[in-house]
Amino acid sequence: MNATLTVQLDAEVLQFAEQEARAHRVTLPEVVRRQLTVMAENWRDSHAGRTPLTDALRGSLPLPADTDAREVISEGLRKKYGEG
Repeated sequence: MNATLTVQLDAEVLQFAEQEARAHRVTLPEVVRRQLTVMAENWRDSHAGRTPLTDALRGSLPLPADTDAREVISEGLRKKYGEG
């Protein structure tokens, strides 16, 4: 399914997007489509518990068999960033 989107951008942001399009010899809508696709894939992956950093580190630290890896990660994030 395709849809049409109207976006209002700051003039400077639009200028950078146009430069990006020219540099890669694609249309401005193609630049926007690519960026939104990457954002959507990143969002989907992060909500599925997958990120490039965690994927790269997965399995590098041996944990006891009865350890919940998600809980270890959650606890580490709580310590780093606080509750909430």
